[in-house]
Amino acid sequence: MTIFALLIAILLSFFSYEMISYFQRKTAIQATEFNLQLISHIIEQDLLNLYALAMVCSTNSGTNALLTNYFESTQASAKDAVDVFTSMQEAFRVNPSNAYARRLIVTDHQGKFIQVDNAGGLSSSLNVHNINDLPGLAVDAAEVWDRVVRDPFSISDGIPIIWPIYGTGASRIGTVYLLVNTSVITDKLKGYALPADSRLLLSLGDSRYQIMDGKVSPVAADYSESAYKKDTPTGAQTVLSVIKTDGEERIAVSYPVRKGVTLTQTLSDKQLAKIFNIWIVIAVSVCILVIILSGIITLYLTRTISLPVEKLKKRMDKIAQGYFSVDRNIEWNSELGDVGRGINRLSQDIVVLMESRVADVKQKQELEYRMLQNQISPHFLYNTLNSVKWMATIQNATGIAEMVTSLSRLLRSISKDIRKVVLLKDELNLLDDYFVIQKYRYGSTITMEVKIQDEALLIAQIPRFSLQPLVENAIFHGVEPKGRGHIIITVSPSGSSDIMVTIEDNGVGMAEEQIASILSDEAVEGNGLLKNLGLRSVNERLRLAFGDKYGLSIDSKPGLYTRMSILLPSPIKEQIRISSKE
Repeated sequence: MTIFALLIAILLSFFSYEMISYFQRKTAIQATEFNLQLISHIIEQDLLNLYALAMVCSTNSGTNALLTNYFESTQASAKDAVDVFTSMQEAFRVNPSNAYARRLIVTDHQGKFIQVDNAGGLSSSLNVHNINDLPGLAVDAAEVWDRVVRDPFSISDGIPIIWPIYGTGASRIGTVYLLVNTSVITDKLKGYALPADSRLLLSLGDSRYQIMDGKVSPVAADYSESAYKKDTPTGAQTVLSVIKTDGEERIAVSYPVRKGVTLTQTLSDKQLAKIFNIWIVIAVSVCILVIILSGIITLYLTRTISLPVEKLKKRMDKIAQGYFSVDRNIEWNSELGDVGRGINRLSQDIVVLMESRVADVKQKQELEYRMLQNQISPHFLYNTLNSVKWMATIQNATGIAEMVTSLSRLLRSISKDIRKVVLLKDELNLLDDYFVIQKYRYGSTITMEVKIQDEALLIAQIPRFSLQPLVENAIFHGVEPKGRGHIIITVSPSGSSDIMVTIEDNGVGMAEEQIASILSDEAVEGNGLLKNLGLRSVNERLRLAFGDKYGLSIDSKPGLYTRMSILLPSPIKEQIRISSKE
């Protein structure tokens, strides 16, 4: 019992640990998701402003018109270049996020370029010879927020935005190159609460960077990322994944700042593992408590159940050995005491039963002795009837001989044949013996005729002594009141699978009310050769043997006839039914 209780306690503790771990992980994911969502919206606003600054030069605007005139005109003057620079500088100045724009450059890749430098004194000069040193600047360049590059003319890192410039003919006439400081992202993370062993990652296109101490640096080469499916995020844009780098795996929460820019934070192992130590303490405490409680419960159950049950078992063993004396020591004031009182009553009842049994056995022996004294041996009876038959034959009394022979066969069938269901031909043979006796009783006033349409029908099954009560009823209640009559027994097929046996007499007949009462529960059973085998009994035995479909039906007209019909299953159908039962 203690081991079982310990197993239950451990399982409950493990289940509790899993549930608490799940909710703690869920809470950590939701908190991280909320923080990333908040900081991403702040960063997104600056990125939108800088994107708008680049678009001022590339789309339909005053600056774009000046640029188009300057780049496309072969007679462009220095004044045109100054006008373009002034317009760009004004757009640069009014942009809310201009502090994060390191430099804004427009060029036609043919020697013309204009630059607005946000920190000109801290970088080398830009000229037609070194402008192509800018990373990503090419005639067909079209990059947006896809990497962090080192500014070749200063010591700062930046994120380039490269956008084409289209002229009046919708053809590309140049390129806008906006280099944005990485501080546009790191500045917003200075107050970000990041656990000690968590990492903050930045995704630019297909490039991955780590943000640490206000700097953006590429992640390790062994960086890999896969989907995390144990939990689901709250927001539709949030993505959960498992990041593997430096030989360790961490759950990561990612939220998009804008297309191509995503912030990711890994969850701290300490943040998720704090509960383990608490769980160990709780599990050990629960196990100790379970051991103490199980010991107390075991001691209590031993005293209140185990010991009383042991005493009851010993008492029952003594009763099994034949000691039926009453033991009051097992009658406690409890449910087991009720069992003990029941055992004592049982032992007393056994003594009374044994005494009654002995008395019954003595009485039975006495009755058997008396029955032996009064018994007439059936064998002696058969021999006597056989002697009477031969004496009648010798004296040429053939009627007596035939009647005694039929009676002998009837008695032999009644006393020795124990079958409940017999073949129809055997039942008809028994009926012939019965009618021989009745024929000598009534003389020539009663005749019987048997019509069989097919001899194969005689192998059908029928309950024993089913036809004799019907013929007896026809003689006593139909023919005898009329003075004389004729009985016809017909065996014929009924439909495709049944047999109909009909006993018809031309006696006095019956009214409808009398027919209804014959098969009712109040009907009086037969008083002829076979008592308690009346018409109702025949009907019930047929239905019990073959089913409710089969049984006895009666049709009669007063003064004309009475027809009693028995519906039986065909021999083939009955053989199938008996085989299925076996």
